[in-house]
Amino acid sequence: MAKLVLLVLALCAVQGSFAMVRRDAPAAPAEEPNFFQSIMSIKDKIEGVFQETQQNVLKSLGFQSNEEVVQTIQTNTNQYVERLRSVQGVIEEEVKKNSDIFEPILKDLNTKLAQTTATLSEQNPEVVQKAKEYQAQVQSNVQALVAEAQKTVEKLKEDTRVPTENIQDALKKLYDYTFETLTKTANELKPKN
Repeated sequence: MAKLVLLVLALCAVQGSFAMVRRDAPAAPAEEPNFFQSIMSIKDKIEGVFQETQQNVLKSLGFQSNEEVVQTIQTNTNQYVERLRSVQGVIEEEVKKNSDIFEPILKDLNTKLAQTTATLSEQNPEVVQKAKEYQAQVQSNVQALVAEAQKTVEKLKEDTRVPTENIQDALKKLYDYTFETLTKTANELKPKN
């Protein structure tokens, strides 16, 4: 009987070593967010930080002078304008390369970029004296730009031709720069504990 048990164990061991190993197929990789999903995610964050910036301007006027608040807004806005100009340069270059494709899609955004950078660059002494009004002016210009960028993204989504990587990169930077600038401004205007 002991020999039979040993024989069965040996047979099982031999069969086990020759048995096929079944592995489950690897899990499908998580789908990478595409360009349009990334843009929508950033757009949602921008909307939230608009509110935070507005609230922090109002709060900061309780502990900072109007001039300090205006200076913070102005400094960050000037940096933002420079970054927007670089985005505008990329978009203009891509339109020149592929005017038949991108001219109708990017024309309005390019116009809005030019208007926004011009408006944010000029200093209106009457408005700049009042931090609340100055922030409202900056914010309305930035919101109009983001709205126009969103229209452009929707047009690109509908067009069957895929936008060039440079266009996607420029649009993503526009959203990123907007989010970063608003976040930086909001953080700089938080009450210091």
